[in-house]
Amino acid sequence: MKIGINLVGVSYNNAKEGGRLRNYEDAIDNFYKYIVEPFQENGHEVKFYLYSYENEKQEKIVFDYYPCEKSKFVRPEYNKLGGGDRIPEGYKVMSISYLNSLHQLKNEDLDLVISTRYDIKFLKNPFEEYNFDFDKMNFLWREPEFMDLPIVNDTFLVFPYKMLDNVIQSVIDMEERPARGVDAHMHNWYLPMVKEVGEDNVQWVDDDFKNAIENDLYILTRKEW
Repeated sequence: MKIGINLVGVSYNNAKEGGRLRNYEDAIDNFYKYIVEPFQENGHEVKFYLYSYENEKQEKIVFDYYPCEKSKFVRPEYNKLGGGDRIPEGYKVMSISYLNSLHQLKNEDLDLVISTRYDIKFLKNPFEEYNFDFDKMNFLWREPEFMDLPIVNDTFLVFPYKMLDNVIQSVIDMEERPARGVDAHMHNWYLPMVKEVGEDNVQWVDDDFKNAIENDLYILTRKEW
């Protein structure tokens, strides 16, 4: 397979902005060990697509995530889609970043997309731990909040490239028409995705309620100031 790894979010900051310190270097070796190298060792081609905010290490970041097919580092106030269209007022920063990261994948020669963040550090290989279906949208598990509504863990997504336009539309729907009126940022993703591709094409790889911050699969290396 040709696999595109979509990394999105804060890759590095060293100023007291936003209350959390993030450094991709705390997680990159682990990411290669548990995600990149196992795929490469099984004959798959892996390419990186980076979307983040401007920082003093951005050239090194592009160098370190090899091979990097595309990269974009923007100012936090950047609010245009990849094609140049202005994003409607009121969209959350996270949704804007995610939409722009997904637009970088347009017209690429890929079979599978793994979409995640820079500060995720695995405790074990998720592809050995869980049964991912590469023909479906794969969410890790459900979040315990709003237990009557399927709230997803949005830190690590796996989906076939053919669903890219559906995923983009589902993010737009989350912003403009949140399921059951619940504003849960990127976590209220399940129902918009089901609307796009059908329930049979969306799965939880772990049918349990778990926390996105504290769980037995990974840790987030971000630090509080």
